[in-house]
Amino acid sequence: MKTINTENFEVGIHDDRKHGWFEHNEYGDEYGGMLWFNDDGILYDYDGIGGYLPREILDALEAEGFNVDDMRPEED
Repeated sequence: MKTINTENFEVGIHDDRKHGWFEHNEYGDEYGGMLWFNDDGILYDYDGIGGYLPREILDALEAEGFNVDDMRPEED
């Protein structure tokens, strides 16, 4: 398992690179959830929090080679 630490989160990616998780450093799994990736490395779903995934999680996943474009909020 690969673990990525950001300023506010710990992000885990399982060895199969098809699923992972995230957890807030202070609030734990109360502000955490699961991540699901397709075979092409595209993040296609997550759960645990409403709205959008925090930017630092998306940036960390992108730095690991995952495509998170569909999960980024549209910016005006």
